[in-house]
Amino acid sequence: MKNLNLKENQFAVGKAEFATGHVLKNDYSISFSNSDSNQNEIFEIFDDFQIAKDFAKLKVSNNPKIECWIINSKNETIFTWDLNGERIV
Repeated sequence: MKNLNLKENQFAVGKAEFATGHVLKNDYSISFSNSDSNQNEIFEIFDDFQIAKDFAKLKVSNNPKIECWIINSKNETIFTWDLNGERIV
């Protein structure tokens, strides 16, 4: 995926199918594109890391067939959560 244009101290939460790794849009349909125009359909943006982390955990709790990851403003994946808990990135 191309770099996100996040402001400093913003965090983006993405979702994917746990079994396949297919990236999911916010409506849980599979994203077939890698274009910038789809970024708003794929990521939820937060101004606070803890809120982003809680959101990711809640999404997986509500649907254990997905995994979530968090990207910081430097476009680094800093947190990943799935049905087994946190994965070290």
